[in-house]
Amino acid sequence: MTRGTFGTTTRTLRWVLSCIVPLLGAGACWPAMDPLVDGECAVLPESVLDCQVAGYDGMPKPAGLVGYRCTGHARPDDGATMTDGVPSGLLCADKGPLQDGSEAYCCTESEVTCAYDPTYECDSGNAGYECWGNNRPESLNPALLCSNGTSERDLYRYCCAGRPELSPPPCEESAAAGCGNSLLGFMCRGDMLPRGENYGPNRSRADLYYPVCSVARPAPNPELNRYCCFMNLTIPVGGSCYRQPTVPGCEPGRFAFACYGPDNPEDNYPPIRCPDPGFSGISDEGYDAKLYCCDFE
Repeated sequence: MTRGTFGTTTRTLRWVLSCIVPLLGAGACWPAMDPLVDGECAVLPESVLDCQVAGYDGMPKPAGLVGYRCTGHARPDDGATMTDGVPSGLLCADKGPLQDGSEAYCCTESEVTCAYDPTYECDSGNAGYECWGNNRPESLNPALLCSNGTSERDLYRYCCAGRPELSPPPCEESAAAGCGNSLLGFMCRGDMLPRGENYGPNRSRADLYYPVCSVARPAPNPELNRYCCFMNLTIPVGGSCYRQPTVPGCEPGRFAFACYGPDNPEDNYPPIRCPDPGFSGISDEGYDAKLYCCDFE
């Protein structure tokens, strides 16, 4: 997205464009440093800012985050760097204003392979980050909520907002779902369905893979449902079968699909086997379709 300061492979992400015609030719531009950002940041004790996060059960849990207060326009994650194409910096969740008017942040204890990028256009209340590698920002700082990433030159760019309240995520990857070694388990609240951004830190390439999940099974906590899912690439060109929350007669733990064309789920999802022929019905989106109840193999 940006290029290094002339003569080195490391640069600061907080920059503005300035043109250096003698070096690069007419019309060429090179990033230059911003003036110093006004304000400063200081670490806060846990008694002032508690950076725990909520698990799927709603109970607070430590997240290895450090609290900061910042004045003016300063942020703890200012000064991030890019070295040999890999960003590095603190990853911070904005927690809103403190009583003295300063801003509170919950940040990673050390630098990670994500960097704050103030040049990336995001909606109000969101901050831009660019990240390298498999991990989404939420897997590194669970106090964040982030958009789907957009890929550019082996980096992923996100718009992220801090969770202002200690509220549990709608879905969370969990071994307690009882899905064995072949499928990923998720716990979800109410009628929420697992999404790519809910993957844990080891399986978080959420913008390339999509969860294909079983019909919900109730969890011991009546507010939660259990899902068993596998990662799938996008449906192949010409494919017409889509995952459904359920279809009539499909037992919890099996996989429901609606197909709009001549193909069947086995054609679109290689791990899926459908022992029974499909039947005509209405998809979850309200369209005529052939419905299937299948198994993962």
